[in-house]
Amino acid sequence: MWQPAVAPTADGAHTMAATGSDVQLRPLDADHSARLYLKRMWARRDFAVAMPLEEIRSTHQNTLLGNVWHLGNPMLSVGVYYLVFGVILDVSRGVDNYILWLMVGVFTFGLTQRTVLNGAVSIAANQGLMRAVRFPRALLPVSVVISRLLTFGFELCVLAFVALVTSEGISWRWVLLPAVLVVHSALNLGGALFAARLNDAFRDVQQIIPFLFRLMIYVSGVMFPLERFISGDGAPPIVRTLINLNPLLAIIELYRWVILGTDLDSRHLVVVLVASSIVLVSGFSYFRRAEHRYGRA
Repeated sequence: MWQPAVAPTADGAHTMAATGSDVQLRPLDADHSARLYLKRMWARRDFAVAMPLEEIRSTHQNTLLGNVWHLGNPMLSVGVYYLVFGVILDVSRGVDNYILWLMVGVFTFGLTQRTVLNGAVSIAANQGLMRAVRFPRALLPVSVVISRLLTFGFELCVLAFVALVTSEGISWRWVLLPAVLVVHSALNLGGALFAARLNDAFRDVQQIIPFLFRLMIYVSGVMFPLERFISGDGAPPIVRTLINLNPLLAIIELYRWVILGTDLDSRHLVVVLVASSIVLVSGFSYFRRAEHRYGRA
């Protein structure tokens, strides 16, 4: 006797299919290609934009300074790092315009840190929404990337202001800033997709990520120039290689080249382009394979 088999759709619903004897559940991605999935994401792009706009409007609305805290938190970090590393430890020797150099590192690193951390909780924090509305789940990490980029825009305005008041000026290299943002966003989105699926399966991930970034900040050249410590005999060759393969170090150096005109190692450009592509493609594939599980906890 033929009985209907139940298979989940990409939206979390179920479809019926005839089988010979028993009910079968077909994996979500068995019937939906990546191309179709991306097409459905594009059709719901308004959803991905509306969520971050509402988040920015509502965040800190009950605090005295409101959305000023979007700038306040990173600026406080810059102040602390400048006091510790620039004044007390005096690592600013040999670095022109250290305050702007430091701000670029802190803001850029912070963008990736906040995006990955918020991306990690994007599935867990929207269980009710996923049960009520049908949409490609990858739009949740995408909305996180858009949200963090919008707040990063305020930080870019601060960088431009500091560049002017410190006589650094704004050069033709700023024209390349949108391209740098695209590459950086690809890296961030891939990381957010990985973190979202991992945290959906293991909720401890959102507790571990901040500690990983606390370690990463010291090997990404945020507060001090790493070349001073890894060049020559300053570090074993394997350590120098691993540090130079760090995509966060590469993207920070790329921003510094655009804003400050510092030297840009061509290896860093290759690293960030290759790493961003690999992390984005593999993160999207990894996230999509568990699409049918999201919103069912």
